[in-house]
Amino acid sequence: MTRQSLGLRMAAVVTLLVLAKFPAVGQSSPGSENRVVLRVNDRIATLYDYERAVSDEIRALQAVPAPSEQERQERIADAGRFVMKRLFDELLLLSRADQLAVTIDESDVEEQIKATWEQFGIENEEQFRQALAQSGMREEDFRARRRKELRMNVVFGREVAGRVVIEDEDLRRFYRENEERFRVPERARFEEVVVLEATVPADRMAPLAALARTRLMSGSTAAEVAEGLGEGVTDVDVGWVTPGDLAPALDAVAWDLEVDGVADAIAARGGLHVLKMLERVPASVRPFEEVRAAIEREERSRLFAEERDLYLKELAEAAYIVERLPEGAEGYRPVEAPSLDADALGLLAPFGPGAQDAEADDSPGEAGEAGEAADETDGRP
Repeated sequence: MTRQSLGLRMAAVVTLLVLAKFPAVGQSSPGSENRVVLRVNDRIATLYDYERAVSDEIRALQAVPAPSEQERQERIADAGRFVMKRLFDELLLLSRADQLAVTIDESDVEEQIKATWEQFGIENEEQFRQALAQSGMREEDFRARRRKELRMNVVFGREVAGRVVIEDEDLRRFYRENEERFRVPERARFEEVVVLEATVPADRMAPLAALARTRLMSGSTAAEVAEGLGEGVTDVDVGWVTPGDLAPALDAVAWDLEVDGVADAIAARGGLHVLKMLERVPASVRPFEEVRAAIEREERSRLFAEERDLYLKELAEAAYIVERLPEGAEGYRPVEAPSLDADALGLLAPFGPGAQDAEADDSPGEAGEAGEAADETDGRP
């Protein structure tokens, strides 16, 4: 592998890691000023989690293309709410995974990592470590993120996938209501003879083009015509095209032709073009059985997304939620009633930095469980 190709692959993996929305750890310590900003059941997210995730989200938005710079800036401005919503959903799912006693085998994590290697052409551990280093992520952090994702996927598989039911009639109805999506446009195959304006004198172009048209109409191929007319005349195998594919001047006359029909010479880029239609296939609609699998995939994905959102809403309604939101994260989710006042109730204090150590003598079991949840959610070094 060349140094350049390796660099491109490393850049691709770095982009993947940034887009994975995992806080880049190991670059700085959260410090004593860190605090819990969100609690969902026994799962927490800290200010450190939030700020690092927002930083990575903005970095990703700056790295990937956007429809416009204005839209990019709007997304950057909304990064805080977007990140908090993602953290909230993750805590909901991980809490549910705890309740369901979901465990992930390390072999499954390895399989996920190998899939990443294959996707981006990573060939060995050294290349993988280079990509992680460029993203500011440690390998154990990457593995932890994959493990979390696998746990959440298990929850979705157990409790959401079964809700998606698709009947054959549903697919046929979709096909009937969206027939235009499966329409295959008219297409035709052309060849042409071009009299080149850069080579042929201006007063000779029209006569040569007229002669080329006569010979094409008599059954000669474009290649035979070009060879017979000599220097300054060339042939082009246009191939199969659909309406709108050709240059506007050529497209305007091409679709009025019949098979074996030859158009009058048209001035277009490079000179005079004499176009001949060789074959034509009318527009059609792909049969249902041909597109059935694609329709089912699309509908299953759509219905799964609907059921997933409904499921997350159900989890939220049943969850114990405490918030102390940082600036920029307010309004990350619609709520019918205000969240608990964390400052007034003191509900987040037991989860603050050093709290587990302070309480270890009184309730070691409870502190250990909270610490484990904090470690998996926080991702701090």
